Amino acid sequence: MRESVVGSLIIIVVAGFLIFRLSKRGAMNKYDKKPRSKWNSLSEGVDPTDE
Repeated sequence: MRESVVGSLIIIVVAGFLIFRLSKRGAMNKYDKKPRSKWNSLSEGVDPTDE
């Protein structure tokens, strides 16, 4: 009985850690600015008239 409780706690801790890590990774790219038009990419040094 005691071994099953310890095993369950270990599984819960590992699952919580993995969920936390995966949620942090997706949140970083969520707020990156993406240019809405080709003229907004001027701040990145791209000239839209070169096309």
